[in-house]
Amino acid sequence: MVSAPGRAAGPALPAVPAAPATSAAPAPEPAGTSAPEPVGVRDSRARRYARDIIGLHDRLSYRRLPTEFRGDPLSLVEDPHSALVTVTGRDSQFPSRYLKGLLGFRLAQYLRLNWISADAVHRTAAFHEPLPHSPVENIHTVTLCARSGKIRGYVGLACSADTESLPLDSARRTPFPTEAAHGIDLLGRYARPGLGTHQAFEFKRFLRDQTMPRDEQYTRVPWHLMLGVGEALLGLGDGVRVVLGDAKEHVALRHLRLVGFDLHVVDGTSPRLSASDPMAPIYRQTVVAKPFAAPVPADIGWYRDVVRSYLDGTSELASWQAVITTLAARRRQPGHRSGPARGGALR
Repeated sequence: MVSAPGRAAGPALPAVPAAPATSAAPAPEPAGTSAPEPVGVRDSRARRYARDIIGLHDRLSYRRLPTEFRGDPLSLVEDPHSALVTVTGRDSQFPSRYLKGLLGFRLAQYLRLNWISADAVHRTAAFHEPLPHSPVENIHTVTLCARSGKIRGYVGLACSADTESLPLDSARRTPFPTEAAHGIDLLGRYARPGLGTHQAFEFKRFLRDQTMPRDEQYTRVPWHLMLGVGEALLGLGDGVRVVLGDAKEHVALRHLRLVGFDLHVVDGTSPRLSASDPMAPIYRQTVVAKPFAAPVPADIGWYRDVVRSYLDGTSELASWQAVITTLAARRRQPGHRSGPARGGALR
């Protein structure tokens, strides 16, 4: 069974049948959050399965996650002004049911956006994205509504698939998914002694709950996510030196620039995935994400302080526009360069 808001237990994720019976009724959904009909899905069973998975994750509550977290989080942001709380940690710090829930939120949001194949999800009976099996732990940042316990936002930092850390320009290193999809090398330009693939992480699933009303919470969620990532990068030190990924110009790329990242963005790529890849639909959009890479900025702490002080109500800045203006002005200062956080210049 799934947990209702306010129950003591964390999200209990049920087993989902591989082929839902055609006579089964769709799972009930909360008022105002009905799942959209997947686009381009011929199989009615796959359409219904996608709706059921979205409905399942709409009903889950994560109210107890901050208290059941294992060890000290890499970041904890409490925002009583908008009833949001954001926690960042490694794979192993999330109890199994919560980690499956986060991966399920990712899947459900991508189904809502038609960025993942509903046919493939149905065929494999998936109710969350695959659990990580990586040599280095991934990092997850999740923003919750403190009142309902619902996930309001998520972003991940995914590690390299290399069993051992290899030089960034090594011919033996495994390309990150963004590099493979776009057919480019994003990391070779940053190669230097002492810097390996286990210190590079890929941004994954920069998401805001698609059912959210456009209120104060809606505005704050991306900044919560950026703050959680920034504090994690500060705490991890040399553990993360370079980030990469792909994103749209006026969404994640804008936020990353505003918090100090000196992005190397590659224009003109033609990303694609095999037709059999469940994620193939994400590159069939009119506006396609651009690949990027960047060193962790040396002054990320300054950007962190500006955003955190506004979220916790201690800032002298009176509005989000003032925050954005302040962040952007620092990047325009003569001679200013965010530069690498540690270990010398990365170009």
